[in-house]
Amino acid sequence: MSTNPNQSLVALPPEISLLLVCARTQIDEELAQRIREMVRQPLDWKYLIESSLSHGLMPLLYENLKAICPELVPDNHLNRLKEMFQKNAARSVFLTGELCRILDLFEAEGIASMPYKGPAIAVSIYGNLTLRQFADLDILVRKRDVWRCQQLLVSKGYQPHFNITPRQLPAFLKLGYVQMFTRDRGMSIVELHWSIASRFFMFPFDSDRFWSRLVQMDLAGRKVLALAPEDLLLILCVHGAKDLWERLEWICGIAELVRANPDVDWQAVRQHAKELGAERILLLGLLLARQLFAVNLPVQVVKMIDQQPVVHSLAREVSENLLRGNSAAPGLRRRVLFHVRAKERFTDRLRYCIRLVFTTTPVDWESLPLPASLSFLYPVLRPFRLAKKYAVGQSKSLIC
Repeated sequence: MSTNPNQSLVALPPEISLLLVCARTQIDEELAQRIREMVRQPLDWKYLIESSLSHGLMPLLYENLKAICPELVPDNHLNRLKEMFQKNAARSVFLTGELCRILDLFEAEGIASMPYKGPAIAVSIYGNLTLRQFADLDILVRKRDVWRCQQLLVSKGYQPHFNITPRQLPAFLKLGYVQMFTRDRGMSIVELHWSIASRFFMFPFDSDRFWSRLVQMDLAGRKVLALAPEDLLLILCVHGAKDLWERLEWICGIAELVRANPDVDWQAVRQHAKELGAERILLLGLLLARQLFAVNLPVQVVKMIDQQPVVHSLAREVSENLLRGNSAAPGLRRRVLFHVRAKERFTDRLRYCIRLVFTTTPVDWESLPLPASLSFLYPVLRPFRLAKKYAVGQSKSLIC
């Protein structure tokens, strides 16, 4: 099994090769020597630093360059990385403090909540709050508690992204999966989740199953609920596929999760993924982690991957877009085709297309307010609004 972190599907610029090698929490002497050799080569440091920032890998790049070969990095670039690292660390500490206050607020009202992504992943996967970039706080709650949580956040000065009325709430909870809140002119951003992906993405999130398997972890000196490693692995793969793996850190997180949990129950992960129609999505995330970040996978997992040529084709598409610097926002056609190919069941593909076209969202409600008596028209009008929106390239998100 190859352990070469640069074994990808496209030719890599030296800057990206270095970034991939540095993007890990544990580096042995052999890999450290390789990093020194790569740093001695002519590099476009501006491109490297900007790429590390845009892909969420700046903290790992700085931490490892500082530890392994600071004398080989031009002073101005090392100082820039240091300044960026310190600013990111300060923001991470600030947001984590705010997260703890929100969790305390919910707990005081008898509401179970779980930090999802953000600081929780920084600590559980990277082992250090400062080694991951995050700009918001993701909190998972049960669907029945969403309205109470929204009222509590509003009482603390947060403004909801969508102004949902009590009449719209049942439809919002059924069709959506997240509500965003902002405060302090965007400095504090909270995403309140009750599911993992939108209804049309066709990931049947079984909240009861996930909640029954939660474990505890330490975060900023307190115990918080956290996903079991097997569940977190699957959810990270779903999150990456949903957004077409547009950031290398999403793949790096999977590699670090596998490295940090050598006792993962692979049979249970695969079985759960098959039940949800997400086995191809799981294997795609694992293949990308193996190709780009040289994570070692069990032989049986590699065999499963090699038996699915579609997974390799999807990985090639992801790698080409990630590593060739394609910064253009994916259009609707590319997103839909990728999502369809990522699903192994024909029925899921068909339902995905139907729901994408006809499932209404708060954006539909806000773009064309209709009285309750005419709300049945939203599914009819949505295809025209989507066609207009993507024809002019207004958004790269399908949550619209």
